[in-house]
Amino acid sequence: MSEGIKMDVRRRAAGVAEIDLSALRRNLQQVKKRIGRREILAVIKANAYGHGAVPIAQFLVGEKRSMEISLLGVAYLEEAIQLRKAGITHPILLMTGCPIEQIPEIVRYQLTPLLFDAASLAALSRYAARRGERVNVHVKLDTGMGRIGLPVSEALPFIQTAMEQKGIRVEGILTHFAEADLKDLSFAKKQFEALKQIWTALQKAKMKVRYCHLANSAAIMHFGAAHFNLVRPGLMLYGYSPLEEETEIPLKPILQLRARVIAVKKVPAGTSISYGRTFFTRRESLIATVSIGYADGYPRLLSNRGVMIAKGQRAPVVGRVCMDMTMLDVTEAPSLSVGDWVTVIGEEGGEAVWADELARQAETIPYEILCGIGERVPRIYKER
Repeated sequence: MSEGIKMDVRRRAAGVAEIDLSALRRNLQQVKKRIGRREILAVIKANAYGHGAVPIAQFLVGEKRSMEISLLGVAYLEEAIQLRKAGITHPILLMTGCPIEQIPEIVRYQLTPLLFDAASLAALSRYAARRGERVNVHVKLDTGMGRIGLPVSEALPFIQTAMEQKGIRVEGILTHFAEADLKDLSFAKKQFEALKQIWTALQKAKMKVRYCHLANSAAIMHFGAAHFNLVRPGLMLYGYSPLEEETEIPLKPILQLRARVIAVKKVPAGTSISYGRTFFTRRESLIATVSIGYADGYPRLLSNRGVMIAKGQRAPVVGRVCMDMTMLDVTEAPSLSVGDWVTVIGEEGGEAVWADELARQAETIPYEILCGIGERVPRIYKER
């Protein structure tokens, strides 16, 4: 357990997530090495991928920081308001749109919404103009994701109309990759070309728009042409590669998750463990119960699949993961005692278990593992 963890947290917490802000800084430097003079929109939606949006934002753009972040990106209004109430004054992009009923708050909190429909454009323009405000917006295009955004064929007329509206400043255009993480970039290149076509047309028509962006972490890492003048790192900041293939980029996961041992017992061969009796010990075994379960974001799919680190030894998950507890076979770590800590995500004694390994075991992606870490797990921040 880190020496930086306060004693009251040691006593109270069932599990603790330790966030290394120095590793975040180093990961950001890896982004900067690959983008030259392009600007950065740091994606901190979904509670900064489970790492804590407010502390991460404060580290990246706080008054005493100079991390060269131009914008922050969140998904929903509530996330943006949380940042504003925490004193974050930096530009914030709302990455899922501009619901008409939220326009008063969008204007009040000086947020930058995405626009991709005429109704939202008209409503935002009317509301802002009546109050003498001018709201920055980014126009979203659908180039192949099939989710939100304008068809490319409608982009130029929409942007022209938006530029003519009082109360509106078109600050950016963007789209979203469907599969930039694959080694085969053929479809990603089609999406890139579609956005480039609109960007070039705007420049030729002398329609001034500050930003053009679509590069996520994957594109930052292996699709340099798609960087335009603003990039959107997310997973990369938190220390993981989204790429299908291996990468030599030295990213460092910034989160380590620990759980407390709440029981240790020796059981004979043939003992069933947990709900459904899906596991039986094959030998006399030492079984530890640790204080983390699927309510904390440890996936139930890791039942009889997952592994944690106990006293520097990899200890397999045995039986089904419960809501609040998980059982481990710690026969190879006989000195483990009640009150000790095991590593759920992180490194200990030369062994490591990271979110991407858990994701493979749980048949998912590291994003889901990180975002799923529950609210009852306190986050502790340190900077070396």
